[in-house]
Amino acid sequence: MMKNNGGKYVWKVSAVAFLIVSSLSIPLTNAFPSGISGSTVGNGCVCHGAGLASEDVQIDIAGLPVEWEIGEEYEIRISVESTVPESGSAFGGFNLLADGGSLSERDGTVQIQSGEATHTEVGNMQREWVISWIAPDSPTGDVEFRVYANAVDGDGAAGIGDQWSIMSVTIEGPEGEPIYLSEPGTARAVLVGLGVAIILVFILPDTGGRLDQRDEG
Repeated sequence: MMKNNGGKYVWKVSAVAFLIVSSLSIPLTNAFPSGISGSTVGNGCVCHGAGLASEDVQIDIAGLPVEWEIGEEYEIRISVESTVPESGSAFGGFNLLADGGSLSERDGTVQIQSGEATHTEVGNMQREWVISWIAPDSPTGDVEFRVYANAVDGDGAAGIGDQWSIMSVTIEGPEGEPIYLSEPGTARAVLVGLGVAIILVFILPDTGGRLDQRDEG
């Protein structure tokens, strides 16, 4: 069953703007209008905005739960707000990586490359995208989501007229599988454990740490 939480929850959110300068990185949108993933986007979109992440870019991730449920599917909505006007040949792009579970596209504006979600050429003409995330099928712990996103001026060149930023969100996972007393053997094991605990705590201290065996008859 699909769950859409509407982004109403409070997450452990780390929204960071990095000052990264690297000549090896490649622009996210204009050079890759049909998406980007892997090591190409590892350091961000440093060819945009003169290589500097911008605090004027606001990335929002809606639809994630406070705590994910095993095997549940969630609808995630990523949106970008910026002072850069929407015009020209492109508006923006993104890359989403989750270190647990799996991502899948929901329409023609998003595609999956190397397990990461990114825009398509059609999705390059907008600043909001919807992705499905399926939680892990076992209690693997917290899951971190990392998003690179940019807003471009559509002039066909990566430059100071563009802006980009990064955001990371960590959501908690289930601690472990619950124990059901109705399962075969579980109730007996629990009762035996309780009996041993009672002996160790209440009986042995009163007998000096020794249980006496008495013969009757």
